[in-house]
Amino acid sequence: MHSLAIALYYLASLGTIFMAARYLFGSLPTQYHRDMVEKAGGEMSEILETILLSHGRALGAALLASGVSIYLFADMIEADSNFIIRLRPVLVGLIIGMPITVYTRQLEERTGVQTPWRVSMVLLAVLMGGFGLSFL
Repeated sequence: MHSLAIALYYLASLGTIFMAARYLFGSLPTQYHRDMVEKAGGEMSEILETILLSHGRALGAALLASGVSIYLFADMIEADSNFIIRLRPVLVGLIIGMPITVYTRQLEERTGVQTPWRVSMVLLAVLMGGFGLSFL
């Protein structure tokens, strides 16, 4: 089970890095940003685009740091590692993943525009699965 737990941690790390790449190198503002502004009756002004681009790139950097940290912490886990060693990758995921999940879900509820909170929820579930399996 140890190998499966580590594989799940690595999978969550890879997923987080892919999301980071989306915000670091992808088109910003995203379509869901545009849809929210349009639905609110506003227009995507140049300054709003600049703000969303800046915040999106910062989010991408934070996701990249988190994904790399999850990988490095998971790589340190041995079959006989203590609780804290096993918990480190999960803590990194929870610290960035919970706010992303909660606040983007609330944003979706308020605007009616689909946001990517489901991705962070799945990545958190994968991390928690790895954590649970690491004790078997």
